[in-house]
Amino acid sequence: MKAYYLPHGIYDVYTNMAIDEYLYKNVNETVLRFYEFSEPSVTIGYNQRYGHRFEMDFVKKNRIPLTRRLTGGRAVFHDGDLTYSISSDFSCFSSKSSGLDMVSRYKSISGVFFEGFKSMGINVKTHEGKSLKPFSSNCFDSSSVHEITVNDSKILGSAQVFSEKGFMQQGTILVKNGRYMPSELYGENLQKNIEIITGMVYNIKDMAQGLYESFFRMFDYEWEELMVSAENKEVQRLADFYKTSDWIERI
Repeated sequence: MKAYYLPHGIYDVYTNMAIDEYLYKNVNETVLRFYEFSEPSVTIGYNQRYGHRFEMDFVKKNRIPLTRRLTGGRAVFHDGDLTYSISSDFSCFSSKSSGLDMVSRYKSISGVFFEGFKSMGINVKTHEGKSLKPFSSNCFDSSSVHEITVNDSKILGSAQVFSEKGFMQQGTILVKNGRYMPSELYGENLQKNIEIITGMVYNIKDMAQGLYESFFRMFDYEWEELMVSAENKEVQRLADFYKTSDWIERI
């Protein structure tokens, strides 16, 4: 089976979301990418209320780019993190060929990250319970089933979207401190990153490479590199859409 991966890249928040959507809607095979953000940015979940339970004054004062994701979940502050997306048909990461089998997909993909982090010497665990806190806007305030933790702190948060064609999962790994404190966005600091927890320093690009290799090992596909330019006309059109208030403030 053929699958594709995009090399680690760094783009603005609108281009990153645009590339993910472009891959989800235009590539039929499994496609994986790891990426970073060119400046501190915020993404909110597809059904999250705009400006609800995070500090919009802080976002506006510091001119922090913000957009809404195609996937669900809650707000993520992209600042010192490594983010990924993977899209595929339902048969590749699920025990059932159904869009409703979301938990199996989470479990399968989480297992790849578990082994990848273990290979880097990071003592991760898989959260088996469900402890979502409905009154927090922060994706990392609590862990849900099959999410990755270190010392009981969630370090990887993910969300999905699916259609008749297949699904896309996006997720963010908290690696290191960024330019701002998370509490400046959320009002309180409810998250810890890998470097704080372990006391070790990690190179984000090297971490991405290690996680690529984990996917390559655990899924015996014919992996091929795929290049998608930020200058692609459809990617540019989508990036412009992700900047619109109609999309960002839809709820």
